Amino acid sequence: MGHKSSEKRDGSGDSGAGRGHGHYKQFWLTSFAVDHPTSVLVLIAMVIITGFISYVRVPKEAAPEITVPFIAVNTIYPGVAPEDIETLITRELEEELNKIGDVTEITSTSVEGYSSVVAEFAAGMDMTEALQLVREKVDIAKPELPPAAEEPMIIEFNFAEFPIMQVNVSGEYSLVRLKQVAEDLQDELEQIPTILEVTLSGGVEREVQVDVDLARLDVGDLKYLVRVPGEFEDTRLIENLVIASPGDRPVYIRDVAAVDFGFKERDSFARLEGHSVVTLGVKKRVGRNIIETADAVRAVIAEMEPSLPPTTVVKITSDVSEDVHDMVSSLENNIISGLILVVAVLLFALGVRTASFVGVAIPLSMLLSFSIIQMLGLTMN
Repeated sequence: MGHKSSEKRDGSGDSGAGRGHGHYKQFWLTSFAVDHPTSVLVLIAMVIITGFISYVRVPKEAAPEITVPFIAVNTIYPGVAPEDIETLITRELEEELNKIGDVTEITSTSVEGYSSVVAEFAAGMDMTEALQLVREKVDIAKPELPPAAEEPMIIEFNFAEFPIMQVNVSGEYSLVRLKQVAEDLQDELEQIPTILEVTLSGGVEREVQVDVDLARLDVGDLKYLVRVPGEFEDTRLIENLVIASPGDRPVYIRDVAAVDFGFKERDSFARLEGHSVVTLGVKKRVGRNIIETADAVRAVIAEMEPSLPPTTVVKITSDVSEDVHDMVSSLENNIISGLILVVAVLLFALGVRTASFVGVAIPLSMLLSFSIIQMLGLTMN
């Protein structure tokens, strides 16, 4: 009996040892951490440092980049009727773009002096490759286009390239001077590395106007498109151009037209608080930090303000970075308040030791996530 009892105790001991050995295998990482506290502390320090650095460096944006499978080819041919635009430009481009196998649909618009052909690609198409294919087809079609037509413009749609803010410039002086001041500011803003482009709207632009006396020119019902390659420094040079030589007497432009250095017809208007302004639309580069870009814009404006003409007012509107900054601040506040509440509840329910472990685990997991986000080249939207 005693012998049997001894064998049973030995079996029980073997079974317990087996379970203990399996338990040890299951939680080897915990055992390793307990046996190597210095290594764990170093690892924690590395996660904290890299996490904070990644959080600061990861670009903050208002929205993720969305791939739009559309590419437009726009061509300007001033003064030409819509029917001629359709025949001479639009159809030529459509025929070449139709040869791209990944194009699912082509939509075109022909108006006076302007052609627009939009190619839609299949979902999932690499738009970099699509852009290259469109360029190749446009190059093939160029010899068939009228020589007087302007170079076709290839435009890729990208929602991430919408302006992140508008810089409005106003002052108690002429619109001509106001536009010059805005253009100077535009040049400075475009020097910021994170800015893609700064567009300008409003103001007036100088141009040479040739007002033809149709009765003296005697063209009847015909309309002619005249293009003169080159530049003139004085309107008097234009007046002295010879346009015809009937007999021995040359006919000059001044004989049939009045030449004036006037203003171009305005195609954009900008007003703010009842005053005429020139507006600069600031577009940042894709994947760059919107908050840092907005701060850089404000720094450039502050640096230029002392050199601007008196009465000049520069005001920023439609600043998307303000909303992003508020959301980032809200995120940080939620992290801190959530951590405090969780630790407080666990401290009350489970004690100091458990609450401490959880209090360390939550921020470490978040900091580790920020490091992974940066390594993958992602942005925080």
